[in-house]
Amino acid sequence: MTMTRFESIGVYLPEQEVTTRELIDSMDTEPMFDLEKLTGVKSRRWRAPHEDCHSLALEAIERCLVNSRYEADEIDVIICTSITRFKDGLKFVLEPCLSSYLKKRLGMREDALNFDITNACAGMFTGVHVLDQMIKSGVVRNGLIVSGECITPISETALKEINNPVDEQFASLTVGDSGAAVLMDQSPSDDEGVEFLELLTLSQFSDFCYGMPSDKNPGVAMYTKAMEIHATVIQRLPQTLGHFAEKYQVSGADFAHVIPHQTSERAIRSALALCSESLGDIPNICVSLDRYGNTSSTSHFVVLNDHIQQGHIQPGQRILMLVLASGIVLGVASVRIGNLTGAH
Repeated sequence: MTMTRFESIGVYLPEQEVTTRELIDSMDTEPMFDLEKLTGVKSRRWRAPHEDCHSLALEAIERCLVNSRYEADEIDVIICTSITRFKDGLKFVLEPCLSSYLKKRLGMREDALNFDITNACAGMFTGVHVLDQMIKSGVVRNGLIVSGECITPISETALKEINNPVDEQFASLTVGDSGAAVLMDQSPSDDEGVEFLELLTLSQFSDFCYGMPSDKNPGVAMYTKAMEIHATVIQRLPQTLGHFAEKYQVSGADFAHVIPHQTSERAIRSALALCSESLGDIPNICVSLDRYGNTSSTSHFVVLNDHIQQGHIQPGQRILMLVLASGIVLGVASVRIGNLTGAH
């Protein structure tokens, strides 16, 4: 069966940069650890007052379409995978859905499909999985997946509420705002495309991370049991990757790069080091969280775009996408990159 491919991508990053040091200096309670050293996050992008999930997503789509051969009225479906749903400031809007708003703003055809999916930080690759099957089954010819993550409001809540050195809101200080979009269609050759993609949810650990309205202040908060998540992933990731490696007859040596979800550089490298027995030699690990932080559901495409722009990732290279998310979600995707042009 012919593969689908990433026909074009677009990433938008707000102009304002905020350093980890600036955040820590603004707090009454400092962590009992060096947050920057532990996570590798030195700075992140922060939304402007006029920006929200809708505008971040729209900016990313516009950059994606600049790189695409398709016009907006030629797209058959738009899928929004944002965790956050802020519009007009900090108003959290569930209906009408974000994809409906974007479809109208872009001038897409009336008969084009639109829907939203949320799956924590695995959202965009959940959208990729669904769209991949829609294209292969002939339901649509192409489609657009987009996420506008206006997620720094959880940082603002954390700055107000953290009151002990091991508070569960410290992970909220690692996030950054962004928008990412990817347009997919049927691959014209075997030289580029999504070779395989699988996601596994370990729902018994869903209580390790919650996003909800704060019970202390107006706004949204995230409570994360970071140590428990790390221990669970460390324990299960090697076996999970080993299963996928055996199923698809691949090893680390078959890939030029691995792009993991961007949480903590120390955690990423330690987890992948443990996977060497089941996966073999680990390829070059692509990390951009030192400058952008954890951009949640957009992270793989922010990193892909960044490393294409820097010339590290070249057309024809095979990339292992390592999907990790609260839930807990573990997954892998093998993607052979075509002639993409990074744009942000």
